[in-house]
Amino acid sequence: MINRDNSFDLIRHIAALAVLVSHHYALSGQQEPVLQGYNSLGAIAVLAFFAISGFLITQSFLNTPSFSNYMAKRIARIFPALIACAFVMVYILGTAFSKQGGFGFAFSLEALTDFLKVSAFGRADIGDITSDFIFKDSFNGSLWTLKIEFGFYVALALALMVLRKAAMPLLMTLAFCVTAYLCTKSVHPMAPKFLVYSTVGIAFFVGASLYFYRSAFSSAKAKLLAGVLSAALVLVSLNTPFVMVLATIGVSLLVLSVGTLCKDRIIQSRFDVSYGMYLYAFPVQQLMINTTSLGFYASMLATIAVVVVLATISWLLIEKPALNYVHRKTRSRVSAATVA
Repeated sequence: MINRDNSFDLIRHIAALAVLVSHHYALSGQQEPVLQGYNSLGAIAVLAFFAISGFLITQSFLNTPSFSNYMAKRIARIFPALIACAFVMVYILGTAFSKQGGFGFAFSLEALTDFLKVSAFGRADIGDITSDFIFKDSFNGSLWTLKIEFGFYVALALALMVLRKAAMPLLMTLAFCVTAYLCTKSVHPMAPKFLVYSTVGIAFFVGASLYFYRSAFSSAKAKLLAGVLSAALVLVSLNTPFVMVLATIGVSLLVLSVGTLCKDRIIQSRFDVSYGMYLYAFPVQQLMINTTSLGFYASMLATIAVVVVLATISWLLIEKPALNYVHRKTRSRVSAATVA
């Protein structure tokens, strides 16, 4: 049983909103809000997602009876909503905003290729829509994180199947720390991309590692002290050669400390529209910024309103039913095995 005596759901929704706000600057051709000497607001919010995910996914794996059941839950959480988002992006928004003219794009091989590519974690370019946008590179640039996160789900499970102890996620954290530091020193053109992948790897496996040591932080005093020390680690590492490693560890531990210290009295697992917000924010922002006459803040508020509606529909009609179905199947298999 997943312990929900925390504020992780609330933090994830705040992080999704922070990503939206940060991206609104970038998609409008402005500088994103940054923590000087470290990273942008959006990137830090993504680290929060990964740290929480590492913690909760470790809990899920250790409490799931088999690898197949664990993967079924992970697939149900990621793919149904992603495929629906790909359909909306390509066949609804593509039909409405394509330069080719409506249904000509919808029935093209290009549209089918885009739909299949996005559904399988591919790059969400859809250049037929974005060719004259301020940010032309992608219609949904947020989706790059999903393939990384899903890969971490698999890697963590395989590692814990070999050794079901904290040493495994700790070693993986160390590996990503080394990679991140080396990337900061490298002039290779791929180094910036691998640096981003390494930092989210640090966050995810810090979360996974901390789950094994949660008893050491069971008291409010210990969590508060960990939070203060984590914040101090972020601050002292700014503008140093080790900032991408140390500040990422600090951000991850701070998020986990606050998340386990504070108890959510707002969401309390009643709903989770954070994933839907993450899926739909970028394309809605692209359209609001580039196809309407709304100003910066007006388009941001309009985006938030539309995205919350789309995310709520995604949660109620796709995500929640898919998760409930997998949980029912898992319970029935466990019951059958117990009877046998």
